[in-house]
Amino acid sequence: MRKIPKEVWIGLFATMALTLMFIGINFLKGDDIFTGRNTYYSLLNDVKGLKAAAPVLYKGIKTGTVTEIELLPERNAVLVTVEVSKRVSLPLGTRLRLVSTDLFDTKALQIEIGQDADRTYRHRDTLPAEIAPSLIENLVGDLTPLKDKVEISLSNLNRILEAVEEAKIRHSLAQLDEGSSNLNELIRDSRAPIQKTLSELSRLSEDLRQDQPLLKASIQNFKSFSDSLTHLQLKQTVNQAELALSSTRQLMERIQSDQGTLGKLMKDSSLYYNLQQSTQSLNLLLTDLRQNPGRYVQVSVFGRKNKDSKKALDSKQSKDSKGKP
Repeated sequence: MRKIPKEVWIGLFATMALTLMFIGINFLKGDDIFTGRNTYYSLLNDVKGLKAAAPVLYKGIKTGTVTEIELLPERNAVLVTVEVSKRVSLPLGTRLRLVSTDLFDTKALQIEIGQDADRTYRHRDTLPAEIAPSLIENLVGDLTPLKDKVEISLSNLNRILEAVEEAKIRHSLAQLDEGSSNLNELIRDSRAPIQKTLSELSRLSEDLRQDQPLLKASIQNFKSFSDSLTHLQLKQTVNQAELALSSTRQLMERIQSDQGTLGKLMKDSSLYYNLQQSTQSLNLLLTDLRQNPGRYVQVSVFGRKNKDSKKALDSKQSKDSKGKP
């Protein structure tokens, strides 16, 4: 058996690889290479950025591809060539519509199926085409009425604000005029007091100018008095005050102690009671002397009666001394 050369095997593998690559690329692009395709043409005045290899959509599904875009200057148009799967039948009246597929204005062709099912377009027929508004154009179209309403509302608002501002300005001007009037009246009424005050200030200034020598002398005297206070023997005075306070403190300590007459008088209660008893006895003696002077002068003829009175006095003093603690 004859051996196949390596070059043949290499060629076969390369062909198979290219075929598989072609099939895979078309599969990823959504193209069905196992089904036949029909070629159609369409004329557009403006392709709006449509590019070759753009999808041809039917009900949102890719059923074909834009294969070529050619400018026809003599007809002032652009010839667009598309390939559509044979599984999609295009009745008479079908149109190709240039649409935007996203907000980035990516272009594609969309098949709008006609109503005449008895007749269909054939291979290499020319299909009518139209340009659909883009998403942005639709949005702008939808916003146009809203824009007009907003402009009308803003215009009305501006008129209202202008009227309000005009009223405020008029009111402010009226208040300013009234304030100016009041200020003028106040100045007019205050002119005489102001002039009087200025006159008094002028006289005061003149008096101060005339009394300037006296003021200087007073200031000098005050300065001398201040210097005298500064040079006083304050330390000696403070020492004397401290000595007096020390003596007073010692005196108070002696009074609070048992030493001395005042201390004993304050601390020893018996001395207080003795003084009280002596005072009472003295009072009784003075009372008896006033009532019975003859007892002490010795001029009375009735000696016994005086003796009895003296005994009564001694007895009363004895009772008083027993009642004291």
